Amino acid sequence: MADGLREVAAPFVVPGPLGVAVRDRLKQLTADDEQVLRLVGDHLGALASRDLKARCAAGLDHDGDAWAERKRVLTGQSSSRWAGSITKATHDQWALARRGQLAHVQGLQAAVRTVAHRLSLPVGEKGSKHA
Repeated sequence: MADGLREVAAPFVVPGPLGVAVRDRLKQLTADDEQVLRLVGDHLGALASRDLKARCAAGLDHDGDAWAERKRVLTGQSSSRWAGSITKATHDQWALARRGQLAHVQGLQAAVRTVAHRLSLPVGEKGSKHA
């Protein structure tokens, strides 16, 4: 490289998102390191899935005591820190789903009101386009 410019690496395609967030890059990992990380990720993912299932099964009958019990169960299979993180993420996911569900129901109710208004008008009358 006589012109002093660095050599550009060959282009490559980055795989699409896999549903996980990578917050740091781990470099110089051995095959054993990678295996351990995959096993830990699988274990924590399974715990999170089970916790979300338990949270969904509780439905609207969920309170702080139920949350604490779920955290106790998870702590026995991981650590208190991971259990807290998993139950918090589950709580946030549940709340987001409920908000989305409510917004969907409200949209359907608005559509029903619009259709009911339009059906209440005589055919061709003004006002059938806007409720």
